[in-house]
Formats: sequence, C-alpha cells, structure tokens
Amino acid sequence: MKIDDLIRRLGPLAKNDTRNIAQGDRFSFVSAFVARQTETIQSIALPVASLLVVVEGVKTVVWAGRTFTYPPGTAFALPAGTAVDVVNEPDPKSGVYRAVFLGFSGELLDDARRRWSSLAAGPRMTDPTVAITPALASAVLHAGEALAGMVEVSARVKEQRIQEILLILAECGAAPLRPDMKTWSTAEAARQVVRGAPARGWTVAAVAAELATSEPTLRRHLRHEGAGFRKILAEERMRAARAILMEGRGRVAEAAVVSGYASLSHFAKQFRSTYGYPPSEIDTHAE
Repeated sequence: MKIDDLIRRLGPLAKNDTRNIAQGDRFSFVSAFVARQTETIQSIALPVASLLVVVEGVKTVVWAGRTFTYPPGTAFALPAGTAVDVVNEPDPKSGVYRAVFLGFSGELLDDARRRWSSLAAGPRMTDPTVAITPALASAVLHAGEALAGMVEVSARVKEQRIQEILLILAECGAAPLRPDMKTWSTAEAARQVVRGAPARGWTVAAVAAELATSEPTLRRHLRHEGAGFRKILAEERMRAARAILMEGRGRVAEAAVVSGYASLSHFAKQFRSTYGYPPSEIDTHAE
C-alpha cells in the first residue's frame, strides 16, 4: 500500500476530533486528533503506549530534548508515561490538521513482551519515528477500521490486528515494549522485565541492566517500595506457568521449564504455595 493510499483510506478515521487518550490501557482503542488552528501542548504525558499517524498537516514533537517533525504519511510510537511537547499545525491549503492515534492495551503489551521477549529486550529507543512500510500501513488501516467499528469483527480479531502492529513495530525496534522505571514503579518495572522471559536465570544485576540502572539503585528502590526481588521473580514465574496451564498449551513439566524451574518437584511445591493446589489440578480450578 502506497503512502498516498494510506492517507486517503485513513481519512474516515480522522474525520472528527475524538481524542480521548486518558481512558487508560485496559482496552486498545483508536482516536482522532483534528484541529483547525495551531495547537501547542506542553508536557503532555501519554498514559498508554501508542502509535500516531499524521494524515493532514504537520505535527512537531519534542521528546528527550530532541525535536521531530512529522508531515502527512509519517508516524511515531511512544511507550506509556512518556512526556512530550507537541505542536499541531493545520495544512495551509485545507486549514485542517488530522492524525490517527492507536492506543495499545496493557494486557496485549504484556503478552507481546512475553511472546517476543528477545525483541522487547532490544536496544532502547532513541528516535520515536516509525517507517511506514506496506505491511505496517495495511496493519494500521485494518486495526483502525476494526477498533472504530467500521467493520464488524470479533474482539479476538481486533486483538489479533493490534498484535500484528506490535510485532511489526517490535521487529523494526520501534515497539514500546521495553520496561522503564520512569513509566512504572520500580517493582512493576522489574516485574515487566521478568515477565518478558520468566525462564531466564534472573538476578538483581541482570534486571538492573535491563532497566538501565545499577544493582544498588534497584535494590534501594525496591526496598523503599517494600518489594522483594525473590518474591517478584517467584510470582511472575508462577503467573507464566499458570497462564500456560490454563490455556492448555502444555503439560506440567513443560510449564515448569517455560517458567524457569529445572526441578519439577520444586515447581510443584512453589505452585501449590502460590495458588493452594497442585499444578496437576489446574482444570478443576479454571476460572
């Protein structure tokens, strides 16, 4: 799909201003930014991980001390909690600025970090700009139409279309998947790191490296929040194991390996301690 075609087909999604980025990250959503005069917004904090595509006019973004300019047919992605300054300038001919905003649910991001942990652990973003490839253009259009109710699809199909966008972004290093201590509490950031690869032999030093901080600093912040690293590690591993067993994707031995336990007896003991029943009885406790 050519950029001109994408702009034309995204037009109906950006017909009216429906901006609502404060609704939280429980569900993925599509929103439109429409302005008929220059808008200047300082220090706006994005509550959700997002992708924005400019349809008409020009958007200027100041992020991490750098300035980026986005004309029609360009896009950028940012993680949740990012604070940016923006200027939305209408097109001089039409007098209108339009952009399509896709917000990603926290649940889908968690799943993406778990499934594509190697991509989530890639280099940190230094430029939010996203190249709109034909694959990404198609994925954005289909997801936007589904989320806006322009086509009738199931909730599962909507999730699948959002996951397609996240995977494309992850493969090019632009997905807002990497945990950040500025976005979450230190304990939650550590959880996100472990959640991405529960089988890895995590240490405090290894998690600190992923969060671009030192081991003493991470320990100090966790202690301040009343959180223990071993507890976080055990809980996230049990969470991963239970998810695998609940979804019927593996047997107990496989769940143990995937969640980082070499000893099946140790795994079963920890599972019973966490949930009150052995992993072999997961079917009788399904919610």
